Amino acid sequence: MSYRSLIVHLGDDARSEPRAAVAAYLARTCDADLAGVYIVKYPLDVLAMVPTDAAARRLEERLKAQRDAEVRFRRIASESRLTAIEFRAPAGDELDAAVLHARYADLAILGQPTPDDDQADFERDLLHAVLMRSGRPSLIVPFVSQGQPLGERVLVAWKDTREAALALAGALPLLQHARSVVVTTVGPKPDIEPEDKIAESRVMSWLERHRIAAKFQREVSQDIDAGNLLLSRAADIAADMIVMGAYSRPRVAELVLGGVTRLMLSSMTVPVLMAH
Repeated sequence: MSYRSLIVHLGDDARSEPRAAVAAYLARTCDADLAGVYIVKYPLDVLAMVPTDAAARRLEERLKAQRDAEVRFRRIASESRLTAIEFRAPAGDELDAAVLHARYADLAILGQPTPDDDQADFERDLLHAVLMRSGRPSLIVPFVSQGQPLGERVLVAWKDTREAALALAGALPLLQHARSVVVTTVGPKPDIEPEDKIAESRVMSWLERHRIAAKFQREVSQDIDAGNLLLSRAADIAADMIVMGAYSRPRVAELVLGGVTRLMLSSMTVPVLMAH
C-alpha cells in the first residue's frame, strides 16, 4: 500500500515553503503525484468599495502573489526531482474548495495555524473543514517545522474508535517505512476492562499483519491531561510524527474539535496525521 496522490495547501506566508518541502519529500518517498493547492482568504467584495484603479491594483497584487506561490512550489518540487506535479488555484468558496481537493487525494498536507498571523482564523477554519468534511486523512505540519525527513519514529495515539482507526489506516504507508512505531493508549486508571485488552491485542495484530513491528505502551493520565501526556511521550521517544484521531463534539449546528484534538493542534511540535 502506498499514497498515489497528495495535495499540499499553499498560501502567501513563509510557512508554505517548509510545508511544501514536507509534501515533496513524501511524494518522492511514496512515488506519488503532488498537487499544490493555492487557497487564501481574500474578500473580493471589498473591491467594489474602492475606486476602479485601486481595485485593479489589488487584483494585480493578488495575481502576482499567486504566480509567486506557483514559482516557489515548482522550485521545491524541482529540487526534490518530482515530475508528476500540478499547481491549482481553485475559484469559489475557499473552504469548499479545500475540502473538495482533499477528498480526491490520498493525503492532504496542511499547516498548523499561527496564533499571531492575520490569516490565523481562516487557517483554523480551513483545517477544521478539511478534517471534519473531507473524509480523508490530513498531515498537519507545525509552524515550527524542522522540515523532513519524518515518519521514522512514530507515536500512535490509539483508542478503540472510528477516528483512531481511520487515522491508523491513513498512516499505513508511512508506518510501513518507519524505523520505530510505538502505540500508546491513555486511560484514567491503571486497571483496564477485558474489552480494552482485546482491542489492544487486535490493533497490534493488525499492524503485525501489515509487517509493522510496533511496541505497545499503556499510560494513565493522573496529574496531566491526555493531550499533554501524549506530547510528553512523543518527546521521550524522539518521535518525528504523531498519528491520532481527530475528535469532535456537537455544538448547536456545527461540530467543534474536542479538547485533546485542540490541544494537539495548538501545541504540536512534530507533524500530526489525523482523520475524522
